[in-house]
Amino acid sequence: MRFNSLLIWKRALDFHLSHWTNFLPVFPFLCFPIVGDALSSLLIQQKVRGAGIAPWAALRSVWSIVPRLLAMKLYFETIGLLWALVPIYGILPGIKHRLYWAMASNVLVFEGLSGETGRNRCRELIENYSRGLGVRTLITVPSLLLTGFVIIWMVTGNVFGAAYSYGFWTLIFLLVWVTFPASGTVNTFLYLAMLEPHEAERA
Repeated sequence: MRFNSLLIWKRALDFHLSHWTNFLPVFPFLCFPIVGDALSSLLIQQKVRGAGIAPWAALRSVWSIVPRLLAMKLYFETIGLLWALVPIYGILPGIKHRLYWAMASNVLVFEGLSGETGRNRCRELIENYSRGLGVRTLITVPSLLLTGFVIIWMVTGNVFGAAYSYGFWTLIFLLVWVTFPASGTVNTFLYLAMLEPHEAERA
């Protein structure tokens, strides 16, 4: 459906709002690249399994995952950057490798796959299950959100002068939230959303 990407972002927002007290102690780690992705996947895995949110247990587990996740993400990031150097023709492959990159933490946490097997699984998920949902969820929606935040800050700042200073720090917080913790959570909910119809078929 056209609005599934928005529903995934709403699901991520609801998840953060429902468990913000749990996330508060580990929030700085959620803002670290790689570590934040893995930590988000682990926290959502806890929720999916019905075990309750245990942030410190997830944080202890994350360090054994990071080296393998870093290797997978560096592989996709390097190829994506190389494709970006190719004018016009390299745009689509570059985007696809960013989507593969996004699936890495989920494949590692939920399926225990890494290395070449894990990379192949990331490609399979995007190629077979995404059908444009990945682009809308991980690129279109956050781009619109970030642009919207900046426009709202500028407009309210022109109307209410004090909003420039107060709104600036709110803007920075929202930019950080969308770029790191929210995006990591959305990655995982996108992964689950892509798999849910196929799991229902197998049931």
